[in-house]
Amino acid sequence: MLNLSYKELVQRYGLEPVPESVVRLTQLVARQDADLDEIAKVIGEDRAITQRLLRAANPKAKTEDDYTVSTVEEALMRNGLSCVLLLAMGVPLTLALLKTSQTMLGQKLESVNPKSIQPFLTEHVLGMIGFSGKATGRVYLRLSIEGARLIAARVLGLPAQELKNRSDVDDAVGELLNIVTGNFKSNLCDAGLDCRLHTPSVTRTNRFDVETPPGAGLERMAFCGPDLVLFVDVAVNPWNQE
Repeated sequence: MLNLSYKELVQRYGLEPVPESVVRLTQLVARQDADLDEIAKVIGEDRAITQRLLRAANPKAKTEDDYTVSTVEEALMRNGLSCVLLLAMGVPLTLALLKTSQTMLGQKLESVNPKSIQPFLTEHVLGMIGFSGKATGRVYLRLSIEGARLIAARVLGLPAQELKNRSDVDDAVGELLNIVTGNFKSNLCDAGLDCRLHTPSVTRTNRFDVETPPGAGLERMAFCGPDLVLFVDVAVNPWNQE
């Protein structure tokens, strides 16, 4: 699955096609010498990406009324091109997560502002998968232990109370990571930013911070469903010198 093209991933998992604006953004950033005015025009035509860019440019703001950076051009000057690639990567990752959760887990998730929900303050499940190549970085997936057991139960077709092995839960979380990151990895490769995925790791932790690779930007996303809350952190350096 990890070596499939994006079109093959779409067909196999019933994923939504990546919007043309996202494909274009990824291609522009891959060039490194892209014109900021051209990038700003593409972002300005996509309301969802514009909202995420302005949110990233105003990290302390809790609402849009608190924004001190209010235009796409200002946000690009403050955050740089690496932030643009983060935004572009987040779209195929989000599409895959929403579709997979609905088809495999029976959970309809909604993308929400991560500042609008309480972070995990006690032990929870942390899945991490790295990628390297022309683009390098990591994707972190956080969920409660109960949420991880729910995912494993749905994947294995068993009642949650019958799951006795922690390895079964970890394997299910790792497989979810493989699917959603395989989606954006294919989009990166299609744009000329060839990279390969590493083997995912799944642990338990009380910490809510993340480690970013050198030169990488970071975006946090959050998703809520009837029985599930997920936090996804994406860290990427788009111009790794491998």
